[in-house]
Amino acid sequence: MNATTPIGQPLTRIDGRLKVTGAATYAAEFQRPKLAYGALIQSAIANGRVAKIDLSAAKSAPGVIGILTRENAPRFKPYPDELTKNGAPGESRVPLQDDNVYWVGQHLGVVVAETFEQATHAASLVRVQYEAKPLLVTLPGEGANAGQPEKFIRREKLQVKRGDVDAALGTATHKIDVVYSTPIENHNPIETTSTTAEWEAADRVLIHESTRGIDQLQKIVANAFGLPRENVRIVCPFVGGAFGSKGFQWSHSLLAAAAAHLVQRPVKLTFTRPQMFDSAGQRAHTEQRLSVGAGKDGKLGALRHATTTHCSPVSEYTETCGNMSRMLYSCPNVEVTYRLLKLNLTTPCPMRAPGETPGVFALECAMDELAHEADIDPVEFRLRNYADFDENENRPWSSKKLRECYQRAAERFGWSKWNRKPGSMRGADGSQIGFGMATAIYPAGQQKAGATAILNKDGAVIVRSATHEIGTGTYTAMSQFAADTLGIPIETIRFELGDSRFPEAPNNGGSWLTASVAPAVMGACRELKKKVVDLAGSWPNDSTELTNLFTRAGQEQIKAEFNSEPNKEEREKFSFFSYGAVFVEVHADLFGQVRVKRAVGIYDVGRMINPRLARSQILGGMLFGFSTALMEGTVPDEKTGRIVNPNLAEYHVAVHADAPEFDIDFINEPDPHMPDLGARGIGEIGIVGAPAAVANAVFHATGKRVRDLPITPDKLI
Repeated sequence: MNATTPIGQPLTRIDGRLKVTGAATYAAEFQRPKLAYGALIQSAIANGRVAKIDLSAAKSAPGVIGILTRENAPRFKPYPDELTKNGAPGESRVPLQDDNVYWVGQHLGVVVAETFEQATHAASLVRVQYEAKPLLVTLPGEGANAGQPEKFIRREKLQVKRGDVDAALGTATHKIDVVYSTPIENHNPIETTSTTAEWEAADRVLIHESTRGIDQLQKIVANAFGLPRENVRIVCPFVGGAFGSKGFQWSHSLLAAAAAHLVQRPVKLTFTRPQMFDSAGQRAHTEQRLSVGAGKDGKLGALRHATTTHCSPVSEYTETCGNMSRMLYSCPNVEVTYRLLKLNLTTPCPMRAPGETPGVFALECAMDELAHEADIDPVEFRLRNYADFDENENRPWSSKKLRECYQRAAERFGWSKWNRKPGSMRGADGSQIGFGMATAIYPAGQQKAGATAILNKDGAVIVRSATHEIGTGTYTAMSQFAADTLGIPIETIRFELGDSRFPEAPNNGGSWLTASVAPAVMGACRELKKKVVDLAGSWPNDSTELTNLFTRAGQEQIKAEFNSEPNKEEREKFSFFSYGAVFVEVHADLFGQVRVKRAVGIYDVGRMINPRLARSQILGGMLFGFSTALMEGTVPDEKTGRIVNPNLAEYHVAVHADAPEFDIDFINEPDPHMPDLGARGIGEIGIVGAPAAVANAVFHATGKRVRDLPITPDKLI
């Protein structure tokens, strides 16, 4: 690293000006010649089959160009196993290949018209006759469906058992046996899902898509239409938020491409806000039973975490709530189990920190309850049960500074003022004040990735990778890596992404983007620098040296490529996670309204690449977590399967007015086993632990333990 490295500097976003001036082009903003607009035809029932579709009124509506249904849809090839195995998110079947209906909102076709308004109006004129069947939209033990038989699928690879939990619980001095629940939640990014499909030739298609899985979508479309991969181009330079959506094989992409082929014109298909609730995934509803026991010394002896959750009839995606219970704390007797029920709801999929958000909520609330039962300070209780190695995998941690997170966060928060007695702290306005804390943890993953670095005659360096910018700062961070590796000003770097023609990169998810793409970018820049130095003896610093370099090279550009992949030996030897400690202060008024007033978060995520971007990620994640704790919940109607609140008026999310005073900082110590950069993922850990910290603070404020999210006023008064 050179002395003036941009790594570790709080640089502003390179793409910031484009976004605030409106110059950044999102998927729905690409204009094409003769552009037409699509509107979805969606199922009105949750289970059954389509008997007949009457298109007569729709066909004669103003502006209608064509209508795609099962009758004239192409015979899509089934998804390959690599995209659907292991309960992968999305539908396991291609659309419009049969008459079966599995949830309200399922796509039955597309109306194409000259304008969006005309397409929407014509779609409303489509009449569908159904043969309905009984539906199931709630987990067992709930409401009208309580008596229906359970149809669970065991996910064997997720089941974990070590020791004898029953025996250890029988001898425990302190123990709890409680159930926590989290509701269905929906992704609500500012940008709804959008696709613009254009056939440039009979066998070549261009798709502008709001996706965080460029290469995956290219594979999906190519496979479905029987095209060579190189004949499918996916373009997505910006994504207006995703949070887990926009990364999987939802049917709208294929339908937009098929509709464009049908009418022989470019077709734009953009979701309405309600369609984000039935067509773009959701976080599954969970019920989690925690049975935890500890000895007189406060050491855990037994931990059982049993999750019941749901998937759709066309997927086996599982919300892996118990993963962190396997190893976050030291415990000799652990059992983690899952039961999965198929409901007539759209397929669940990852939503920010999938599994960890609801799972750590339950675990960290259980730890708080057990600490209260044993009359031990919640921070001290966690320290007594600190795991010095991964007891699930029997491996050392790659790096772990969680103790330091607890210590620094507690000091900065003022935890020493915590009064053990719930309901004992009052504000000047009469509100009840509560302190709460929780642990944050998230896996530090890494994937294969590729990058290209190009030196132009004008001295500019272009670095390319088919990765994504979902608002996390990819343009900026990758430019920092390139500038640092080449030892040149960041202003001379132009990082390009969002195009399937660039070297392949993984989906943007799992907090692995930086750790995956950065090594490829650095490797490509090292290779480029080597080529240049071999030709010129040093990197060119002026126009004369550049001219001489390209004269020797005898070409218009000097280009280098590099493909990186995780170090398998290191990955098999160590367990890689990021950690954090979250402390919050809440105020609850006489009407049960809870507000988070202060939040302190200290995180161990390895080396800081850009503190400004990192703080922004954690701040957004924590606020997301507070929203999860106090507001969010999707409500399906038990009788019809319709979502009752598919809008931002009735599905509440945290806004600026709900933001507390934040104090966020980082340990900033490189992980010696993360190759090249020493940094671990940061995008998702911010939400983990935050809901539990709020729930624990609410208990401390009111003396009432709410185990069912969200914590709304009716549960406190």
